[in-house]
Order: sequence, then C-alpha cells, then structure tokens
Amino acid sequence: MANYLLRLRQGLKRRALRGGYIQVPGKVRADDRYLISFFIGLIAGTIIANFWYSSFENEAVYYLGLLNRSKNVNGQNGIGLFGEVLRQRLIQIFVAWLIGMTAYAAVLYCFMTAGLGFSMGFVMSVITVQKGLMGLPFFFMTVMPQWLCYLPLWILLLYWGVQKGKRFRVAVLFFILLLCIMGSALETWINPVFLKYVL
Repeated sequence: MANYLLRLRQGLKRRALRGGYIQVPGKVRADDRYLISFFIGLIAGTIIANFWYSSFENEAVYYLGLLNRSKNVNGQNGIGLFGEVLRQRLIQIFVAWLIGMTAYAAVLYCFMTAGLGFSMGFVMSVITVQKGLMGLPFFFMTVMPQWLCYLPLWILLLYWGVQKGKRFRVAVLFFILLLCIMGSALETWINPVFLKYVL
C-alpha cells in the first residue's frame, strides 16, 4: 500500500511538471513572512490614518512641530539629542535581541515588522494629508539618511532571530553597534539638513 501511494505521488508530481504547474513549497521563508507582515501593517496603518484622521490631527501637528524644531539642533543640544536617540535605539536592539532568544522569535518578529509597516503607513498618510503632493517626499526626508544604517541593522537582527544555533559572533555584534551609532549620529546631525529642504 505504501509503495502504491509513493508511486501515485511521484506520478502526480511528474504530471504536474509536464502540465507546466509550479511546485509551491510547503513552508514560507522567513523573509517572505517579514515582507507580508510589513505590507499588512503598512496597508492597515494607511487605512486607519485615512478613515480616522480627524482623531489624530492634533498628534500630526505636534509631530510636524517636533520635526520643525529638530532641524535647528546644533552644538550642546545636538550632543544631548544624540545621547537620547542612541539610548532609544540601543533599547530597541536589546529588546529585539531578547525576542530572538525565545522559541517564538519568528512570530514575534512578524509582529514587529507589521508594527513598523503600520507606523510607516500611518505617518505617511498623516503627512500626505498635511502636505498634499509633497507628503511622500517629505516622509522620505524625515527618515533619511539614517535608514541607510538602520535597515541593514534590522535585517541582521531579524535573520539572526530565526537561526537554529542562536550564536552571535562578536564581529557581527560590533558591526550592529557601529551601525546603531552611525544611524543615531545621522539622525541627529545630518537628517536636520534634509528637513530644511521640506520644512
């Protein structure tokens, strides 16, 4: 009976290949899950921001006001802001590392990427309502150039979290910390230069 089922399965597989059907793997890769979660969050954030914008209008004005003040950061204020930004990013990395140590790292990372997508969709929609056609370029100016450092940092953490061995090489750890410091510096001193073109 087992041999008959095995031959039947092989025959169906050959027939599917001859018919031009594409075999779909049983498991979805981690990067696919992260991307799907991100876009689900992005769509949800966009929908909520568009339907309930009036409830968040004060927060939107406050957020734009913070950006307007941050473009004038310099000197001693810049050093203090850099320390605060770096502290927040290190806490986020530490939390992501703790999540990666759990047995449910992949699932929790999907929630994290969905949350990131949600916040991006929400902020983009709110800024678009405030700025009109300039909303999208304005949003990209608010996250550049620091995301050139943050993006590879989070990709490393997300892929580490789904590894079976959970071994973190010292060189990779130093590289992540370096990206965090560089990203925080760019966010503090270089990003205000970008904001001056849109605020």
